[in-house]
Amino acid sequence: MAKKKDEKDVLVVRDERTGEISVVAGLNADGFPKRIPAKAENAQSFLQFDRHGDVLDNFFKNFFRQCKEPSRFGFYRVAADQADKLLEVIKDLLKDPDGNKEMLAPHKVDTSGYEKKVQEEQSAEKQEQPEQKQDDEPKKQEEMEQKNEQNQESPQQTQGNRGYQPIDESKINWQELEEKWGVKRDDLEKSGDLDRMLNYGKSDLVRVSPNFGGEAFELDARLSFKKDGEGNVSLVPHFIRKEQKLDEYKEHKFSDDDRKNLRETGNLGRVVDLVDRETGEIIPSFVSIDRKTNEITDVPANKVRIPERIGKTEITKQEQDMLRAGLPVRDKLIERKDGRKFVTTLQVNVEQRGVEFVPGTGRSPRAAQAQEAKNNPAQGQAQGTENTANTNKEQRRNTWTNADGSIRPISKWSGVDFTEQQKADYVAGKAVKLENVTDKQGFHATMYIRFNPEKGRPYRYDTNPDNAQKVAPSNESRTQVAVNSEGKTNEATKNLKEPLRKGQTAPKDTAQQQQQEKPQKKNNKGMKM
Repeated sequence: MAKKKDEKDVLVVRDERTGEISVVAGLNADGFPKRIPAKAENAQSFLQFDRHGDVLDNFFKNFFRQCKEPSRFGFYRVAADQADKLLEVIKDLLKDPDGNKEMLAPHKVDTSGYEKKVQEEQSAEKQEQPEQKQDDEPKKQEEMEQKNEQNQESPQQTQGNRGYQPIDESKINWQELEEKWGVKRDDLEKSGDLDRMLNYGKSDLVRVSPNFGGEAFELDARLSFKKDGEGNVSLVPHFIRKEQKLDEYKEHKFSDDDRKNLRETGNLGRVVDLVDRETGEIIPSFVSIDRKTNEITDVPANKVRIPERIGKTEITKQEQDMLRAGLPVRDKLIERKDGRKFVTTLQVNVEQRGVEFVPGTGRSPRAAQAQEAKNNPAQGQAQGTENTANTNKEQRRNTWTNADGSIRPISKWSGVDFTEQQKADYVAGKAVKLENVTDKQGFHATMYIRFNPEKGRPYRYDTNPDNAQKVAPSNESRTQVAVNSEGKTNEATKNLKEPLRKGQTAPKDTAQQQQQEKPQKKNNKGMKM
């Protein structure tokens, strides 16, 4: 019995209009079967169906839902492990399907049941639509626009309900999640992550404690919920990965331009066909990289809504078309409802499930004019000296922040390069621990860097400022940095001539101890022996 469960078939398809005979490799966006020549050398590309599974049912349901000419195709099953021997035989028989009807009968797929079921489902869906749907549409449109604007102005906020039911929290086994992952509901709710996750989004980076083989590990990950066919909800962790190779994703091979776009903006920059290997369905999709975990993510293009307005700014028809195609809309002047203006690049992002302000592209209008003047010197001269001075002042003020007030990314500090995780932490306002920073005396030290909102710039700390509300840990370099770099005095080492080393708070050996005590002995005028 176990052997039968592993048996798989491939589908041979005949185009009844042209007589062309092929093997099914998937389903195109228009519902037509994706076909490849019925040759044994193409076996790796054949879409295989578990004879006892649901994949075949899903394939034909999608076929009848999407294909406008389903009666044009006839389907025949062939055992996958015998395809190399049977394909030529089936091809010969299908040259005259009527004459060879009896021999083809064991292989013929009766699709009438699938077609009837899809028609019944579509009829039921039409009847369930409320009669007042058209009257409610303008109101729903306005609500979605408002929520979209809120999402644009604060990407960290929840996206809210966009016409679908959120995940049913009653289906979540919180006790199991805490035991298995160390994830607590209250923690997710306090941080705002729970609301995002219940609306099919991801949490921010959180610390999880998975248990592998009886041993617990502490890892950083983003979290999301996933529903199965029965409505049960499970937790999906998205761990931080190394930089992606960006070779292939869901049967889409990345071009050089694709790789360049993903690395520079985090977005692919176009809509591509991705293959659902379970159903064979080909889905036009947007592709992005999760900037916090380096995970490649996607969303069907028909699930993304392009807004007609962001704040007080209208998105033109041409710009909407560009966004739908995945293209960036550069140097777009955005005016918020509070009147603030800034120039940025708009593009569809998978994590936002909508249009985002591409990080690192935000500028003040004056800064944008200055860049334009730099690119066009003649126009720049016309702006006048006063405008240039104001622009320079604006640029200096915005050295550490973007025009929209978000933290501008940095990649190093005091000569120490940040890791990708440290870059993400800094932009998120978290403290970054830097080891082996060279102090002014040339010795290695440990320090923390975090963006200080009050000062509007990154600020150095001796201890982790994120733990300010907790008992501050001792810092191995606090005394070293204070004495070597800041000119302060440490009573226990004030008479030493050499700079302090990492972790040093007292004389390190007998020679230094004598050096520290020598001045005190000088003042002790005792009798010579």
